[in-house]
Amino acid sequence: MQIFLSILMFILGIAIMTVSFKAKKELVYYLTLAVGVIIFFTGIFMVFPK
Repeated sequence: MQIFLSILMFILGIAIMTVSFKAKKELVYYLTLAVGVIIFFTGIFMVFPK
């Protein structure tokens, strides 16, 4: 279940990052890119816990 959830986080993070490239305003671009990167790395930390 944890592996499935982390793969879902990877896909969601990449999807949000690709949506950010279509943003017209610079602020929206950076906000969506930051959220996508945070979700992507949260998926990595779920796979490799400390």
